[in-house]
This record gives sequence, C-alpha cells and structure tokens, in this order.
Amino acid sequence: MAEDDNKSVAAAKAATAAASQLVSDFSTASFSGVGPFLSYRLGNKGQTKSQSAGDDNSDFTTTSFSITPTVATIDNRIEPMLVDGHVSLVIFGVESFDEIDLIAKGISLTLDKTAVTSTQRQSTAADVSATVTGNGFTIAPYYVMQLESGRLVDFNFGLGKNKLATKSSGITADVASNRAFASVGTSTVDPLGDASYVQYKASLGYTFDSVPSYIQSDGSQINRSTTKLLQAKVGATYTKQLDGISPFIGLTMAGNSFKASGGSSVKPKEHNATMLFITGFNFSSEAFYGTLSVQAERDKTSFLIYTGLRF
Repeated sequence: MAEDDNKSVAAAKAATAAASQLVSDFSTASFSGVGPFLSYRLGNKGQTKSQSAGDDNSDFTTTSFSITPTVATIDNRIEPMLVDGHVSLVIFGVESFDEIDLIAKGISLTLDKTAVTSTQRQSTAADVSATVTGNGFTIAPYYVMQLESGRLVDFNFGLGKNKLATKSSGITADVASNRAFASVGTSTVDPLGDASYVQYKASLGYTFDSVPSYIQSDGSQINRSTTKLLQAKVGATYTKQLDGISPFIGLTMAGNSFKASGGSSVKPKEHNATMLFITGFNFSSEAFYGTLSVQAERDKTSFLIYTGLRF
C-alpha cells in the first residue's frame, strides 16, 4: 500500500479540473445572452463612453447573484492511472456588469463533492483500486471585457482546498489537498444568419494540485505528490438559437504539458495533444438557465449537466 500513493492526487486533479472548467464557463455567461435579464449578446458591439456622454453610468451597471448546481461525470482511461466517478458542484457567484464598457467583474465560491474510483494499472501485478471521496472549495475572482472589435477577453484564477478520504483493501486515510488554477481566453463570434453563429475561442490554462505526505491506517507513510498541467486550447463551436433552447456542437484542439511528481513510480498521465468533441444544448427561461453536454476526447469522456438561477 505504500506504493499506492498517487490515488489521492489523481482524484484531486479530477475535482480541480471540473471546478476550473465551470468557473471559466461561468465567467463569460453574461456575454452569452442567457436569459432576458442579460441585455448583451456575444458578438454585438455596444455603446462606447463617448457615445453615452452625460449618461449616469450607474444606470448601465447591474449587480447579479447566482447559484448553479452542477454534476460532472469522469471517465479517464489514460493508463496507468484510471479515474472513474463524478464530481458534484455548486457555484455561488456575485457579478457587476457594465453595459457601457462591456465589462464583467465577479467572484465565485465553488463547493464540490468528489466520489471516484482511482485504479493503478500495473503490467507486472494486478490492478490496485481505491475509492476516494471528498469535499472541497474554490474561491475564484474573474474579469471579462469586450474590445471595440467585438472580441471577448477573459481572465480568472482560483485557490482552494480539498479534504479526501481514501479506502483500499481495508486500509483508509484522511488526506488534505491544495488546488490552484488560472486561465486567460479570447473569443469572437461570427453570426451566420438564421439565428445561428460560430464562436471561435482560444485559451491558456494552468492547474495545480498538491497532496502533502500523510499516514495511512496501517501506519505506512505516503509521500507528498503533485500534478501540474499547462493546457492550450483552440476551437470552434456552432450554436443554433431556438425558442428557449440552443443546441451546439464544437471541436477543439488541446495541447498539454503535464508533470506529476512525488509519490510512487505509478503516476497519472495526460496525452500531449488531443481533439475534444463536445455537443449538447443550453436552455433558459426568465432567470433560470442551464446546460447539458457530452465531451469526448482520446481516452476520456465526461457528461455535464447544470441548472442555475440568477437574480
């Protein structure tokens, strides 16, 4: 069991990835036209300060609060560290949106609950599996701005912790992990007429997870382990806007620079490059909104569903 020490950081990495993706999507929601309470739709140019001289800018600044429960499934088949299960998240957000300068500034608190099976696949021995459950949180500020060209630029970063419990072959442990992530992205939209458009987006993101050394119930000491992932993505998504629902389909190319350190010789891995295919639909009604999507890539599949309320 002293060799089965990367199961915790693999589970922590999965939870952090889910939280990071949700925060990134959440930060640009005010520019996607979800719900009638958002007056701006991505791709349209708004007024400038000079065009609205004399106006009280406070009349064009709105503050909103939101709550978004989410479930994300995980099916990571990249050997030798397999991860299967789900992460349940709730994101609480407060945002200030300036309709003149087209700037969104906000902060989110994400609470997540992890339940996964982490399996080490070894060529010279039987697979070793462990159940990992945990509760975590992330505090993440973000800033999004619309340029005069119509291009959107977004920044976000997050810090948090995760408290995990592991069990394998009757041996248990309580583990604490630290997480951090940051990303910058840019996107633009080309309207196609007939209530449809293509969104082009590029982003660069970084995630970090660290599990300090700990003692298992059998008295064995497990060494500290970390994962670091730098990921660049570029892709396009086609969306068709219908009454209250917007189906979409997208394709993204991702390049990964991944490093796992500490722990045993059996470490989680990532492919250096992969294509991501995603399809699903967004829906909204008044202040209620949500998304259902499936994302597939090489040796990975995830299913995401969330609903939210913004007021």
